[in-house]
Amino acid sequence: MTLVGFIPTHQKTVMEQLQHDPRSKQQIKDALYAFLYDPVQVQFKNRIDLIITRNAILGGFSHRHFMYKGDLYNSESTHPPLNRNRLLPQLRADMEDYLKDVRELNNNELPYVLGFINQVLNSSNDLQDYLKILPESVHHPLHQLIDPAPVKLQSSQLSVSSRSRTRTRNPST
Repeated sequence: MTLVGFIPTHQKTVMEQLQHDPRSKQQIKDALYAFLYDPVQVQFKNRIDLIITRNAILGGFSHRHFMYKGDLYNSESTHPPLNRNRLLPQLRADMEDYLKDVRELNNNELPYVLGFINQVLNSSNDLQDYLKILPESVHHPLHQLIDPAPVKLQSSQLSVSSRSRTRTRNPST
C-alpha cells in the first residue's frame, strides 16, 4: 500500500522522501497511535465494563450504568432511564483505581509519546529517518503502511483523466 502523498523522487523504492502532504504524516501518526494504544483502550473498556456489571449485579439494577462524581458510565447502547444508578460504596476503590490509571495515562504518558511522535515526523520527510529514530518495536505499523500491496482507490483519489478513462471502458456508468 502506498500512502497518499508518498511519491518516490529518485525511483529507488517507496521508502523515499515524502512530498509535503499532511495526510501522509497523519496516517503514520494514526497507525502508531492505534498500534500503541488500541490494546490499552480495550483493557480500559474491559475494566470499566466489569465495574459497571458488578455494580448492576450487586445493586440488583436492571440497567448496566451508574453515575459517579457527576459522570455517567454506561455499557449499554440504549440510554439509561431517568432514575440513574449510583456506584455502590464497595466498588468506589476499584473505580478510583480505574480513574487514577486513566488520569495517569492521559497526563503522564500520552502527551509525551504523541509529542515524541510529532517531533520525529516533523524532523524529516524521509521514511528511513523514521525507522532509524523510532524504536524497532513500533516499526511494524510503519512497514504495513509502506508495504507496496495494491490499494483500492476511492473515487475522490482518481484524477479527472483516469475517471474519464474508467467511464469509457465501462459505458454502463
